[in-house]
Amino acid sequence: MPERLSQQEPGAAGLGHADRVRLESLRYATVPEAAEYLAIMRTFTSDIAGLLSDQSAAEVASRLQEQGIELDPDTADARLSYLVEHGNLARSPRENEAHSVREYLQARSRYQLTQIGELVHRQVEELLGTVEQAREVSSEMLGGILTGLTRLDSYDEASLAAVPPDRLASEIGTVFAQFERLVESTRDFYTYLSQVLVRFDLDRGEFQAFKTALLDYLQRFVDDIARHMPQLADVLIRLEPQVKALCARANEGQRLLSLDGRAARRSRGLDPADWDGLHAWFVGTGRRESDASGVRRLATDAMRALLVNLRRIASAAEREQSRYGDLLKLARWFDAADDHTAHALWAAAFGLYSCRHLGMAAETDDEPVPSATSWWHGPVADVPVTLRQYGHRTAKGRAGSRADFSAAKQARVAEREAAERARREALAELARHPGQLGSVRLSDQARSAVLDLYSRALTGHGRPLADGAEATAWAGGVRVSIRRTPGQSTVITSPAGGMELVGLSVTVMPAAAWAEAATPSQPGEVSA
Repeated sequence: MPERLSQQEPGAAGLGHADRVRLESLRYATVPEAAEYLAIMRTFTSDIAGLLSDQSAAEVASRLQEQGIELDPDTADARLSYLVEHGNLARSPRENEAHSVREYLQARSRYQLTQIGELVHRQVEELLGTVEQAREVSSEMLGGILTGLTRLDSYDEASLAAVPPDRLASEIGTVFAQFERLVESTRDFYTYLSQVLVRFDLDRGEFQAFKTALLDYLQRFVDDIARHMPQLADVLIRLEPQVKALCARANEGQRLLSLDGRAARRSRGLDPADWDGLHAWFVGTGRRESDASGVRRLATDAMRALLVNLRRIASAAEREQSRYGDLLKLARWFDAADDHTAHALWAAAFGLYSCRHLGMAAETDDEPVPSATSWWHGPVADVPVTLRQYGHRTAKGRAGSRADFSAAKQARVAEREAAERARREALAELARHPGQLGSVRLSDQARSAVLDLYSRALTGHGRPLADGAEATAWAGGVRVSIRRTPGQSTVITSPAGGMELVGLSVTVMPAAAWAEAATPSQPGEVSA
């Protein structure tokens, strides 16, 4: 982050003076003459040469005229002076030989781009060019980040001293560039997703496309994170003690100094503080879970919101779900209508006419209201809900028939009982393999039960397993212990395929043996 130029005012809870001055550079994009200011800024940022060149008001007016924007030199000079006052431009310090006062004033009135002006205009152009549509998540960056971090983890003290600083800085910068791309694309995707989730006007076609995006694309992204996150967390934990040494070596050599003698800012990742964000995204902190875990949780919330929309569409398939399309059509009619037709359309669509004074007999004789009393000063009338919403006083129609969901409930209960019976059979099969599982063959249901207990044990442990650490979970009288054992692996095969847990040992203890060796619950032990 850029360093603060001034302290905040005493007792002020807002921004300091320097920050408020910087924010003034955004003003030109919101004033009524924003189109002219944007065109002027584009003449300074259209090519790379504009960063080091200066222009006069006459030159700017000439370039704008080529683009079809008529602006006389005096008005152009006023616009340029406005941009100078707000920090987007600066007067050129170039010295010129002048033979008259007029030549001196013309030479002095030359302008060049400032660093803040270039940054602000780049952000403005990016905002104007943004299209509100879905953006793919750069999940392919996960593999590159893992490869880069593994390469950095391979440096020991001798190889770190021998590697060139520029090469090390390039490797660190590549990792952080991929990380920023991943975070930015993930944030954009979930922002778009949240805008669609809050809509209650999705028709069947939009819902079908949205369902495909969620069930197919989002699930693949979550699976990629789940596959890479444990490895990335392990590498980052091993790298944490070496971060300062890596940054110190990468920052060696000749550095660019600013005018005040301090070293200029470098790429992300070359400051040890930059690694906190990377660590928080994949590993988390003691106070909160990792952002990668939060992404998986948001995916679950999105699925739940999708089911809410599905329930809304299926609950009343024959009724109109939204007035979204009607309002869009009405807006197009207003846009194409002249003034007289627009007034007639307004009256027909909303029933709003010009003000008229109406009078009616008072309901109570003791508090009569004269007919000349204005509605503004008169008492409030109690209008029935049916009259206000539907225009009639009596309720019409009959109550809808009550839906019978008993068959659906019985079917769901039967499905639940079958699933519980299959789960008990799988746990019973697992209990028939007591002790440490070296290489074992199980049914697909028993393999799923092992994986379920495995995930519960690691989730309850709350952090990556260290060498010799143990995480346990139990369900249905079967206890499973997971222990990190370098050099040993557990191989589980089933009709669906084989699976190898590298560096991990899995121990199964049935209920009888567990009761004999019962001890108080250890940290990380999770029950079903």
